[in-house]
Amino acid sequence: MALLAVPSAAVGHSDLASTTPPAGAELESPPAEVVLVFEIELDPDGSAFAVTDENGGTVGEGELDLTVADRDELRGAVTIDEKGPYTVAWTSVAADGHRESGEFAFSYGSATEAANEAPNAAMRPPSRNLLLIGVGSVLVLIAIVLGLRWRRSIGR
Repeated sequence: MALLAVPSAAVGHSDLASTTPPAGAELESPPAEVVLVFEIELDPDGSAFAVTDENGGTVGEGELDLTVADRDELRGAVTIDEKGPYTVAWTSVAADGHRESGEFAFSYGSATEAANEAPNAAMRPPSRNLLLIGVGSVLVLIAIVLGLRWRRSIGR
């Protein structure tokens, strides 16, 4: 009961308040930097983000902007040369030590433009993860069939 009486603001969640560029944005020009604003003061140790392209390559990183008096902004430069989707994965640590993480995406150029610039995208081999999922599914199916046959042979 005592825990219910504690105001939720005292918990110290470092919730993400806003981002530049906004989550889900389709940008006509690439951003030079990414900014994440949180609802509470952050600890510089452990508060950071990384921006990756669709292939998982890092195009930028950010850390706590110590010039902001509220100490609630992560900021970092990005170098985006190709059109396509980008993901920002962040971790924030509140001054009280509470850790949170998340991610959001934005894109530079429309999906149609990116597809037109990579006409051989449909010819690319499937990703390794997709291949592993397919192989794993086949192995599970084989195990089920063998298990059913074994069960039938015991029942005779």
